[in-house]
Amino acid sequence: MTTRRPLILDMDGTLLHSEPVPDALVIPGRTRPSYLSRTVTESLSHLSQRFDVVLATGRSWAGMQVAVEGLQRHGVAIAGLCVEDGAKVGRPGSWTVLEPHRDWHRLRTWIDAVSGDPAWPSFEWQEDFQSCLVARAATYAEARTLAPLLFARATDDAPEPGLRVFRDGRKVFLIGAAVNKWQALGVLLGERAASSAGFGDGLNDVCWLSRIADPGTLRGCAPEVLQAVLAAGGVVASQGGHEGIAELLRTLSPR
Repeated sequence: MTTRRPLILDMDGTLLHSEPVPDALVIPGRTRPSYLSRTVTESLSHLSQRFDVVLATGRSWAGMQVAVEGLQRHGVAIAGLCVEDGAKVGRPGSWTVLEPHRDWHRLRTWIDAVSGDPAWPSFEWQEDFQSCLVARAATYAEARTLAPLLFARATDDAPEPGLRVFRDGRKVFLIGAAVNKWQALGVLLGERAASSAGFGDGLNDVCWLSRIADPGTLRGCAPEVLQAVLAAGGVVASQGGHEGIAELLRTLSPR
């Protein structure tokens, strides 16, 4: 990590999109691949010579590895990573876990004791997450049903108190109530976090987009994200998808 200004980037919905484009990096997923356009990788290659590029995502490291290695092959220097929605930061081999005291296996066993109830939709645990629990439902509707059930069980005299639950597509996260991307970025970057530029589009990005110097988001983001970016004096791309993130990155290029 240098002392250059940080550039914080969310992954899914910001850098990565579901629309295939020619010459894109293809990032495998559990249900479908995502794509990172060549225009964006080329722009990031240039920007990483001026910024410390930090990727902040809800993905696990296993879910990020192909994207990180692909970016590095295209000349993008990655200064740091914030994975599992902030539960873990750093780099492979030198991770910092924000709540190392948590016993996720014990909590999982506690939940498994009741998850066979007919009121519970079926789900599977994502084994690649190490510093939080992530349950994946079969459909978005079942994930919406699952989230409050998990929260009720996790707060009903559970062995791991002080948790929050949130849904991201078909995934439902159980994570420390005080853990989020902004807290993790503070651990990684210290005082430099507030001086960052950065782009994100998800509700789990509001915590840091509202606090950095130069935030931005894409057209079509959630109203809460748009409000946070505008309130912070940030920029909103005129487009979504690959074109939107390319537009945002151009705002950082020297004129």
